[in-house]
Formats: sequence, structure tokens, C-alpha cells
Amino acid sequence: MADSTAHKKRTFRKFSYRGVDLEQLLDVSSEEFMKMVTCRARRKFKRGLKRKPMGLIKKLRLAKQAAPENEKPAVVKTHLR
Repeated sequence: MADSTAHKKRTFRKFSYRGVDLEQLLDVSSEEFMKMVTCRARRKFKRGLKRKPMGLIKKLRLAKQAAPENEKPAVVKTHLR
């Protein structure tokens, strides 16, 4: 078998949503993001996000920004009650 001491650094697939990279998505305003999503999501944003979904979005952004370059961010629990 191959030498087990020489591990390659694992690379992760670059995430994009409708052709927009993740770094650009984090910088996009809510109005611009609403133009990218489907009508059901636009309707939800237009009616306003409540406290729990906004907290989730905040946690996701903080985890992504705290992660080092080309590394996975920390796990964020996404189940809302």
C-alpha cells in the first residue's frame, strides 16, 4: 500500500448558489439576495424573518467568518423550534 505518513491535504468543493460564490453571498444585502431566490423564499423575506431564523443566519455567518481559509467551518445546529 501507499505510505500512510504522506497524507494529502483534503480539498473541499467550492460552494456557489446560482453562480454566486459563498464569499460574495455573505456580502450581498437582503434585497439583492431576494432577487436571487425563488418566489417562496422571496415571500418569506418580504413578510419578514422572525427572531429565530435571523439568529440562525447570524450563527452561520459567524461560523463561516471564523473558519480559516479552505477549511470547514464549525458545526452549527440548524433545527429551529
